[in-house]
Amino acid sequence: MTAHETSQAGPTPPARGSSGAVQHAHGDPGAAAAAPTRGEELRGFLQSLLRLQCQLTSGEAGVAYLRPGSGRSGGTAATFHSESGSELPAAALESLEKVAARAGEGEGSPIVEPVTVSGARDLYAAGHTHLAMAVPLRADGRVEGATAVLAPRELRDQDAAMLRLGLTVSRFESFLWRQSALHEAEQKVIVKETLELLDRAQQGETAQSMSSLMCDELRRRFGCTRVSIGLVAGDRVRVIAVSGSEDLDPHAPAIEALEGAMEETALQDAEVLLPAPEADEAQPAQRRVIHEHTRLSEAYGPSAIVSLPLRIKGDLIGVMVLERHQTDLFPSAVLPLLRLVAEFVGPAVYTRRLADRRVLSVARDDLLDVGAAIVGPRHTAKKLVGALLIGALLLAALVPIPARVSAPIELRAATARAIVPPFAGYLDRSLVRPGDEVSAGDLLAVMATEQLELSLSEIDARIETLSARHDNAMARGERAASRQAQAELDEAAASQRLIRQRIEASELRAPIAGVVSQGDLERLSGAPVDATQVLLEVVGNSTLAILEVSEGDIDRVKLGQRGFITVRGAPDRRVPVEVVRINPVAQLRDTRSVFLVEAAIDRDAAGGFEALLRPGMTGSVRLKAGWSTALWELSRPLTDAARIRLWW
Repeated sequence: MTAHETSQAGPTPPARGSSGAVQHAHGDPGAAAAAPTRGEELRGFLQSLLRLQCQLTSGEAGVAYLRPGSGRSGGTAATFHSESGSELPAAALESLEKVAARAGEGEGSPIVEPVTVSGARDLYAAGHTHLAMAVPLRADGRVEGATAVLAPRELRDQDAAMLRLGLTVSRFESFLWRQSALHEAEQKVIVKETLELLDRAQQGETAQSMSSLMCDELRRRFGCTRVSIGLVAGDRVRVIAVSGSEDLDPHAPAIEALEGAMEETALQDAEVLLPAPEADEAQPAQRRVIHEHTRLSEAYGPSAIVSLPLRIKGDLIGVMVLERHQTDLFPSAVLPLLRLVAEFVGPAVYTRRLADRRVLSVARDDLLDVGAAIVGPRHTAKKLVGALLIGALLLAALVPIPARVSAPIELRAATARAIVPPFAGYLDRSLVRPGDEVSAGDLLAVMATEQLELSLSEIDARIETLSARHDNAMARGERAASRQAQAELDEAAASQRLIRQRIEASELRAPIAGVVSQGDLERLSGAPVDATQVLLEVVGNSTLAILEVSEGDIDRVKLGQRGFITVRGAPDRRVPVEVVRINPVAQLRDTRSVFLVEAAIDRDAAGGFEALLRPGMTGSVRLKAGWSTALWELSRPLTDAARIRLWW
């Protein structure tokens, strides 16, 4: 069975001289290309291990089996056949492979199993001819596979043979550790080479001089005939540096050919090699278009070319082209280092290029970046949100909406009358209570008149006496006595009229039609009352809305202006109102200066709902103030505040 490779193949370390620099065409150009891969090294080690095991057990053949793992598929990794023995049948070798696979499964355990080697299919007959001896391969405590050896049946000491096999497989872990150490050393050398290259290039003062230094250093270190760097400018790739050239003619045929190869790489956004590796040609996904590269090679060669994209944050910003002679192909071991160099070259050159820009160039590039971010394919969700916000802002700024003046309100009665006693006295009885509806002239309460009637009787008697005295004096011709009696008679008559007037006013009647709003007089029946004491209050049926308009909105309120009010007791109803009076003097309300504005309720539009609007209710009003926009309504308070603070 032909040996095949199933282990993971890592990058092959390039050949190095005493100084650590990569060897080039000045040495053996094919040495690096012929260097074995890590997978080939593992297969060679397993074959040497099988050869040793066969020598220790006088075995005729051996099989190495590896379990599936990271970067490899499970299966037979290597086989060995002793040159002294005869060729084994395929069935016998297949049986040996199965024994190795069983020994490498699970926790792994040694297996000794009889095997019949013949041309027949019966491999496990009673008369076996050989022994299959398998031991597991372990690394870092894990079973990675197993090796199996076909030993002769007459092997004398099987236990000693198994012990020798167990000791030999310990070399497997040592080999893996050696491979890991070599790989780490290779990576350190690659990083060192890259850092040295970048450090040399940092001596350039501009992006072009930096690129020239980098091209010269790459040409020297990698034995290239020419190295070129180009950067994306608009929709083209322009060459900015070529090794060994200070002044570049953009119209020179060589520069145009280089830019064509660079654009071919940029369009594919992938690494391009010429000549293309046979392995890539066998895989359609790895094939590359190389027309411009072939044209460049034929015109200025023939040559071997490697084109590497230069990126920053995943975006293509340029291309690096390295050329060698056709007989000096780029070894596969150098490609990982070139890729790493390209990853650092792109950001370094691009950053230096940004630093070289003038002020106008910076502004222009920023505008282009903003435009690309707006119309580009990235961040679709953010762009949709931004478009919605911009659309909402345009609608808020352009679409007209009805303007409104908002203010808190309090309902008050349009007419109200306070009922006070006509004179100081005693309240006889009350006929109404708060909430009773009354008509104009209805009797509300009665004052006690007993003392007034007694005083009236006394005055009536005195008037009769004074009338008699007056008549007698007139009869006797006593004018002075007559005039005195007449004066006393007039005084008594005036007192009589006053008492009669009070008796008539003792009945308190409603001055207007409406509702008794306050004055529960049951507890005052028979109690003395003063003429300055309010006993009852009657409010009319009509209601006014008192608006507390802020001083910032008072200039938007006019007489006759219409709007709607709503009260907390019925927030689902809108009642039309009209401004009828504006108080010209501001008043302080909760640290705010407001103007009291009276608005009359439209009875016809309100319908029967006006009866539910009671004095003392609170709510809000919206007065119509023409047309505006949502953006202006939202920004007007901020604008007014800024005007107050920033004027000079």
